[in-house]
Amino acid sequence: MRIGIIGGGLMGVALGYFLAKSGEQVTLLEQGLHLGGLNDELVFEDGLAVPRYQHALLPSDAVLQALCAELGLKDELIFQSARAGFVNQNTIHPMSNIFDFLSFSVLGLRDRFRLGRMILQTRGKSSWQELDTMSAKEWLVRVGGQEAFERIWRPLLEAKFDGVYDKVAATYIWAWLNRMSSVRQAPQLSGTIGYLKRGHFSLIKALADALQQYGGKIQYDARVREIELQDGQLGRVRTHAGTLEFDMLVAAVATPIFARLIPAADAGYLARLEKSTYLGLICPVMVLDTPLSNFWTLNLTDPTYPFATIIQTPHPEKPNCYIVHLPRYTAPDNDWMGVADSDIREAWITHLKKIFPAFKEEHILHFAVSRSRYVEPIHNIDMLQNKLDIQTPYAGLFLANTAQVYPQLPTSEAAVAHARLVADRIRLARPVGVMT
Repeated sequence: MRIGIIGGGLMGVALGYFLAKSGEQVTLLEQGLHLGGLNDELVFEDGLAVPRYQHALLPSDAVLQALCAELGLKDELIFQSARAGFVNQNTIHPMSNIFDFLSFSVLGLRDRFRLGRMILQTRGKSSWQELDTMSAKEWLVRVGGQEAFERIWRPLLEAKFDGVYDKVAATYIWAWLNRMSSVRQAPQLSGTIGYLKRGHFSLIKALADALQQYGGKIQYDARVREIELQDGQLGRVRTHAGTLEFDMLVAAVATPIFARLIPAADAGYLARLEKSTYLGLICPVMVLDTPLSNFWTLNLTDPTYPFATIIQTPHPEKPNCYIVHLPRYTAPDNDWMGVADSDIREAWITHLKKIFPAFKEEHILHFAVSRSRYVEPIHNIDMLQNKLDIQTPYAGLFLANTAQVYPQLPTSEAAVAHARLVADRIRLARPVGVMT
C-alpha cells in the first residue's frame, strides 16, 4: 500500500518508521532540506551542536524509552537531578523537595497547605471529563484559593498563554500537574529528568535511518501546495515540483497548516479545523562557559519578562559548556515573531541580569534565536467535543498531530504513542483490493 506522509517532525518520522517496519510502502514528504521540525538541532560555526528547543524525558516515559532502546539509543539517555524553582520578584525560590515547599514564602502557610492538597488531589484524580467544560482559572480558584491563584497561577498562565487564558480548560492544569508530579516521588519529592545525549535530533535521525532501511523513502524540499479532494476521497497531492499519488495520505502537521492544504474541503469541516488554536514559540538558546545556576528549570511568576522559563543542562559532549534555553510562548501572530534577533538578545539578557546580577555577557560562547508559529495546541474549553479524529471525512486522508492526544500534554512521549496508534488505524483502514 502506497502511503504518503506530509511532515518530517517527530510525529511524521515516527509514523513513517512504524508503517515501513510493518511492510508498507512509505514516502515521507519534508518541505525543508532536513528533518526534525521542533526536534531539530542547531550547529554553530565551530561545529558545536545543541537542541534547537529543549525536550525533557521523564522517568515515566515508557513508550519513548522503549523506542530509544529499539533504535539502539538506550545508552544515549542521560538523567540528572530535576532541581527546580520559581523566580518571584527577581528572587529564586527552590521547589525541588518537600522542605522547599514548606518554606515557600511567596504563599502563606494556609495557602501552601491548600496548594499541596490540590496537587495531591490532582494526582489521584483519574476522571478529567468534568474539567473539559471548566476554565483553568475557575478550577484553580475553587480548589486552591484566590491568593494562590493571584500569586502563582495567574502570572504562570499569563506567561504561558501570552496573556490570554480565559478559554483555557482546566484539563491543561490537570495534565501539567500530573506529568510534573510524576517527576517527584514521596517522601522527599526529589526527582530526575532525562534527555538524549545528542538531543532529540538523534532520535529523528535514528528513526529516519530505520525507515529507509525498511524500504521507506524521504523526499526533501517537497513543499505541498494542495491535497486534492475528489468525490469524497483523497485525490492527488500537488507539490511545487509536480503531483504525487498515494493510496493513503497522512498529514502530520499542525491543524492550521492542514486546513490551508485542503481548500476544497467542506466548509463545515474547515470550520471545525479553525477551532484548533496553537501557541507559537520564540526560544533563544545560549551556550555558556559557566553555569547560570544550579537549577534545571526556573519558572518565572512575572509576566512582564520576555521569557517564562529558564532551562539549563550541561552539554553532554563538551565539558565546561552549559546550554540555556529561554522560551517564550506566544500567539502565532505575536509582534515578537518579527523582532530582530539582536533586539531579542538585548531584551532577554537585560532581564536575565535582573535575576543573576553577576552574569556577564563574556560567558556567552554562542547565542541563537529560533521561532515556530505552531508549537503547542491549546486546551480550549469543550475541546473534547471538538477533538479531531485521525480519519478525516475524506476516504484515504488522515490527520495526525498532537492536538489529538488531548487531554494529555503534547509531549514527545504522547507524540510517539499517538504515531503508533495512527499506524494501527491506517492499516485497519486499508482499501479493499489494495495489497501491501
